[in-house]
Amino acid sequence: MSLYLPEDIQHRVAEAARAHGLSDEDYMREAITRALSVEVVGERPEPQLPVFRLSHEELTAERIDEILAEGFGRDGLD
Repeated sequence: MSLYLPEDIQHRVAEAARAHGLSDEDYMREAITRALSVEVVGERPEPQLPVFRLSHEELTAERIDEILAEGFGRDGLD
């Protein structure tokens, strides 16, 4: 099977694949699988950690107390 993607979508796929450390083809396979599981089967995919990123630092449950302590109670007037 072949799939035509407009050039702008090809660039977005390539960027997303790089960000996830995957080939373009693997990224598209995973994206299609996720989309079909929601649309066809009605399943919700499980979130994958890290859910959020602060710059290039992974935000995980193991660091949440430390991260909150760094900024908790600050009024921004320092």
